[in-house]
Amino acid sequence: MPRIIDVIDAPNMGANDLVMRVPEVGSGDFKLGSQVIVRDSQNAVFYRDGKSLDVFPGGRHTITTANLPFLSGLLKLGTGGKDIFTAEVYFVNMREFTDLKWGTPQPISLRDTELGYARVRGFGQYTIQVADPKRFVDQIVGTQGLYQTAQIEDYLRNAIISKLTDVLGENMTSIFDLPKLMDELSAAAKAKVSDAFLAVGIALKQFFVVSLTPTDETAKAIDERASMGAIGNMDAYMKYKAARAG
Repeated sequence: MPRIIDVIDAPNMGANDLVMRVPEVGSGDFKLGSQVIVRDSQNAVFYRDGKSLDVFPGGRHTITTANLPFLSGLLKLGTGGKDIFTAEVYFVNMREFTDLKWGTPQPISLRDTELGYARVRGFGQYTIQVADPKRFVDQIVGTQGLYQTAQIEDYLRNAIISKLTDVLGENMTSIFDLPKLMDELSAAAKAKVSDAFLAVGIALKQFFVVSLTPTDETAKAIDERASMGAIGNMDAYMKYKAARAG
């Protein structure tokens, strides 16, 4: 005989825990009248057969056919009249996750009016918060019993770098312009990244581009341009490079 879960409560969530699943594997047997305890910093999402059903905010809730309407038909059709049903509950941490870091694993290549092209590395930090728990669990978490920030950071970093590359391509004419564009680049990148994050149920609360620096190769080209005193004169620069190569 299955063990009925009378009280549904997530264990204490760690500092980096985004989602905890009850039960951790498989489905649980619940009944009408079971209590769902959701902490103020959480939302609880009920799932059955891979579909999200409803979200419970912080507080103590009693499962009824009013707050989980799908149960009415389910209990009539598949449970022999008993008020028992199987499901999984995902407790989603709704607090802000601060001081997350992003960086470019590979340099970003850009057209440059002064150098022809330039390659830059960047890093920064950001803050996120789950905005749509159902969408987040649907699209990111899947069936995992525990989901932490480390598991999503690669996905988020790739989204950040993709959008930052777009912003740099749209706003930068030369790497020499970067120092005066940092605030504008941060704001423009935040707007684009926010849309990408919201698509998977995450709100981007803060976003900073801390640094954009040239690669060694680009830095060498800058030094060459400076040493010949011909910044802005591409013809002279190319002749200089040809002479150096000869």
